[in-house]
Amino acid sequence: MKFAHVIVIAVMLIIGGLTFRDMNKPHAHDLSFEVRGDTAIVRGTTDGRSHNLIKDMMRENPQVKTLILQAMPGTQDMNTNRRVVLGLRAAELATHVPADGRIASGAVDWFIAGSPRTIDCGAMIGVHSWSSKLGERGDQTLYDGQRGTQRYFLKRMGVDPDFYEFTREAAGPDDIYWLSVDDMLRFGLLSEDPKCEN
Repeated sequence: MKFAHVIVIAVMLIIGGLTFRDMNKPHAHDLSFEVRGDTAIVRGTTDGRSHNLIKDMMRENPQVKTLILQAMPGTQDMNTNRRVVLGLRAAELATHVPADGRIASGAVDWFIAGSPRTIDCGAMIGVHSWSSKLGERGDQTLYDGQRGTQRYFLKRMGVDPDFYEFTREAAGPDDIYWLSVDDMLRFGLLSEDPKCEN
């Protein structure tokens, strides 16, 4: 009887552990759009399917003019992410991060692609350096093959290209630096000053 109880407890622990693991790992293809009139609230992580997902959303909802970036931790596919953000700029969509919004990493490019770009006081926008599958880190290497491409992208979007070096130095790949409003204004990320109290 005691052996049966041990087996049951062991099985429950294994199931509980798997559930906890699944809750904490990024979910593939979790990018979602909640359309409300001429806005779409965006949540999730971008990946290889994101380009088609946003194209479908825009085709089915041509009235959408503004993306509300609500909760976007980053991207799993930088190449697709770049295609997406260039498409956003071509579509002339505005981007906005609300007071309870939190975006970081590759999602910041979504914000930068908007025209105009606005935030509410309290919005959180996080940046960090890059890392490669080979273990290279942007904050620890002199060679940086992304530098020219990223600086060109920023200049094209009306952002100070020096923002790229700032993000490289602000935090390592496994950390995050949350921009202050002064940071955002300094590098031209915002189309207007939200006039937040410090």
